[in-house]
Amino acid sequence: MPYLYGNPSKKFLANVKFINGIEKQKILAFAPHSDDLSIGAGGFLSHLSEKNILISVCAYTGWRGVNNELVKEKAVLTREKEMKQESNILGSKKTVFLKLLTYESDKQEYKEKDISKIKKLIKIEKPSIIFLPNKHDLHPRHRLLTQLILKAIKEENKPIQLFFYEIPWSVFSGSEFNFIVPLNRKSFNKKVSAIKVHLSQLKRTNFVKLAKALLDLRAGMVPEQKISGYGTKSSLSNWLEVYKFEKFK
Repeated sequence: MPYLYGNPSKKFLANVKFINGIEKQKILAFAPHSDDLSIGAGGFLSHLSEKNILISVCAYTGWRGVNNELVKEKAVLTREKEMKQESNILGSKKTVFLKLLTYESDKQEYKEKDISKIKKLIKIEKPSIIFLPNKHDLHPRHRLLTQLILKAIKEENKPIQLFFYEIPWSVFSGSEFNFIVPLNRKSFNKKVSAIKVHLSQLKRTNFVKLAKALLDLRAGMVPEQKISGYGTKSSLSNWLEVYKFEKFK
């Protein structure tokens, strides 16, 4: 039975579990690269930041994804500047740049150092909620980040809620996601605005168009796919984000 975030509606009561509000929580939102949070989870995060403490975390420098004419140092600064702008729009209290070594190499020693760095951040911030990429994300560095995070939290004693998010080029299958978030106009606009600040990336690919297309697709499919049943008529919102929700301990 899927979770539906928002106000209950009697016509859905038999088919979903409702989460009516998330408040006063510390949230760590991990992005492999600087634009992944806004693309994958920008609507929900912008809503949650209103009544929670949201911290955006960028795992990798992402310098290879910037115009080759820029030297590495300038490319890193470009992507960090864009993520700070994104964080401001989404309502993050601060932005952390981990600059994990595994972006450069798969060496085992780098993996261990990166796990330690993530552990240290989690011990300092003590989040009750973590956002992270889909476990089966097709991008190898996205998938690696999720593996590193899951290893880092193994020794945590406190309960943590995990929200795995999808991106347009690595979407969930119908059986993978179990948490549905209808976006209102405000959250939708913030998501789009946050994506638009990543000018270095939009030169290459129209991520705004892709993100909107995924929101439209989910809005059209999910009510029948997960809630009302095929062949029925129902609507939750013009825009939906979906997640894989798990409780750790």
